[in-house]
Amino acid sequence: MVKYIALCFGFLLAGCGFQPLYVTHEDTLNQAASVQIEPIAGQEGYEAELILQKRLNPEQIVVTPKYRLSVVFHKPTYTNQSIRSDNFATLEKMSITATYKLKDIQQNQIVISSSIDSNGMYNLVKDPYATVVAKEKLYQNLIRGMADDIAMHILSYFKG
Repeated sequence: MVKYIALCFGFLLAGCGFQPLYVTHEDTLNQAASVQIEPIAGQEGYEAELILQKRLNPEQIVVTPKYRLSVVFHKPTYTNQSIRSDNFATLEKMSITATYKLKDIQQNQIVISSSIDSNGMYNLVKDPYATVVAKEKLYQNLIRGMADDIAMHILSYFKG
């Protein structure tokens, strides 16, 4: 029964033209590989650059750049989410925004201009070291997730 349902679902998806984004196509890979990533400021920028390079050009194909990607991560904002009766916050929300632009170098035209927001929470505990570690780990995770989302947006643009 389960096999029959899975088979029917597969036919439905095939009939609507569904194609997963992770399916590789030569043209999409070549276009994604032709994206030159401008340096992104800060340690988080370095990590985001590496993730973008890995996602957009996983096979490290050497091609002439046709597109230029610029990404700016804005400073995070913090909001207390849970406050005890003694006015001590126990949970804090971190929000980060990044803006990015993909520019066609040959036509000197911006083809993608967008921003992305990411939020997460971490516990504020009595031990300051534990709070700092939790805050830094959340920051890294949010930056990595945003870099993945930016890469997926660019890949979906190239896939058409």
